[in-house]
Amino acid sequence: MFSAQPTQRELLQALRARAAIRYSAPPKRALAFYYGWYGNPNVSGKWLHWEAVDTERKQIATSTHYPLLGAYDSNDPKVIERHCQWAREAQLDGFIYSWWGIGTDEEKPLPRLLDTAQRHGLKVCLYYEAVPQPGDPRSVVPDWRYILQKYGAHPAYLKVEGRPVLFVYGRAMEQLGLTQWAWVLETIRKEFSPGVCAIGDSLSRSVARVFDGIHTYNPVGVLVGKSVSAIRSTLVSHYREAVQTAGTLGRIACATIIPAYDDTKIRTPGIRTDRFEGEAYRQQWQAVLNLNPDWTLITSFNEWHEGSEIEPSVEHGERELRTTAQFAPRFRRLGERPRMATPLTALPSDALNKLREAWRGATIGLLPDAQSEALFWILDTQLPAEALEPNAMLQRLTPARYAALVYAAGEHYQASIQSPDDFDRALQMYLQAGGVLLALPSAPFPFYYADGKEANRAGKFGLPIAGSSSRPTAGVTGFEAPPVSGLQFRVNRALIPATGEAPIPFPGGGDLRWRPALRTLAPPESTYTPLVTLYDAQNRSWGEGAVLVRLPSGGTVGYIWFRLLETPYAPLLLEALFRLVRSGQK
Repeated sequence: MFSAQPTQRELLQALRARAAIRYSAPPKRALAFYYGWYGNPNVSGKWLHWEAVDTERKQIATSTHYPLLGAYDSNDPKVIERHCQWAREAQLDGFIYSWWGIGTDEEKPLPRLLDTAQRHGLKVCLYYEAVPQPGDPRSVVPDWRYILQKYGAHPAYLKVEGRPVLFVYGRAMEQLGLTQWAWVLETIRKEFSPGVCAIGDSLSRSVARVFDGIHTYNPVGVLVGKSVSAIRSTLVSHYREAVQTAGTLGRIACATIIPAYDDTKIRTPGIRTDRFEGEAYRQQWQAVLNLNPDWTLITSFNEWHEGSEIEPSVEHGERELRTTAQFAPRFRRLGERPRMATPLTALPSDALNKLREAWRGATIGLLPDAQSEALFWILDTQLPAEALEPNAMLQRLTPARYAALVYAAGEHYQASIQSPDDFDRALQMYLQAGGVLLALPSAPFPFYYADGKEANRAGKFGLPIAGSSSRPTAGVTGFEAPPVSGLQFRVNRALIPATGEAPIPFPGGGDLRWRPALRTLAPPESTYTPLVTLYDAQNRSWGEGAVLVRLPSGGTVGYIWFRLLETPYAPLLLEALFRLVRSGQK
């Protein structure tokens, strides 16, 4: 059905191309996620997404609240008209429409919504929910080709610098690797110049390098259990780093707000947060004004199953619409946020030249699916690197051919290429022969999933990385979220003096899953060299965030925690690691 899978070299070329894209001043937008999946027997001939509708009691089994319009049909012209009127009255710029595939029930209302939105001065773009064939980037291209051909030219379709906007939901993001998404975006750009403006569902720096912007669909995870007085500061902390990252990389920064969340009618046990009589939503708008992102996203206009809607309900009336109308104009009046591009190679020129000289004549092998910040640093520093194809690796992994191998993928890797675990054996033989493996991942735990299954094989290759625990213990385990206060990193000044005296703060937002290196997990008789260590306010060590380990077999492994790779200190840490590797080899 499709042409051959893209090669690792083609994926790397796509990453290079994506890294060069920049937006200098995207227009301010306030957009709400919109669902066109509701149906009733009067219009669609059947119930869709509404169950056990009780019009007398104003209750629906699958809806947290009861719509002011009742259990409506998304194809009803009167409903679409009213939704657009409400959106205009609320000072919204438009909708992000949930799209589930070509010819689905969910797609049917879209043409009428676009036409109606045009009359009301609104814009519409699509939310790409799922990859047709997970793992195969070629399956996305027909979907996007269809979307651009059928809807992209519509006057009401949202565009930035001529590029139709497509949001990509987290489910779809996870169904392809980041390099594969880069290939999709570049393939579409070549077919439909100037391409699409794709906003990925992630706040990570690596995703910001590939996609045109970053967002998250639902911030409820950080709001659960928060008092109304803590909501604003919590959301500011959650988004601050991502907004700054997007600015430095020239990407579109989005901050998502939500009036509340309650999915307890459709999931067990479910999650619930309180609207606090509308104050939760107002506090989040205040956070937006503090953050000054490019776009404010609202979850949602009408996701009734999860109780996040701002569409008028019997229970809350038009309260959230009025709040939106109050804050959206204030948000659009904010001045442009400063954007400062920080080069990845933020190193003294003499250190950079020495590093390039040290690696002259050597080759760094990039293991498949490289996508972390370390990859972009290697490319920018112009170190000699080669993308490795899975089928060619089994016979080519020797220290003579590759002075170092870099794992810059997420948590998944291919352990079996031609036979079960044959790559594992090849990598072990490479290390036993004196090779170097540097784990510089884009996600918390390298080598955690092998061939799609949970395996945790980092230790198999000499990497002394600890997982988390329900009872985190300093120096023994990692954690899912900080269990103590005052966490900060201290750098080995003897080996990395350029970082200065001040400690590196532990991240305040984003993915905080800590996966430390621990001396106790290193193979016996190893030489364990800490580069960066995490301490708490009680001066207890929580293990290393960066380390170099000389194995008794003669091989070497190195590791940097993925979030450290997203800090301004990353170039200095990477330079030290690659410098120490070459000094040890010589």
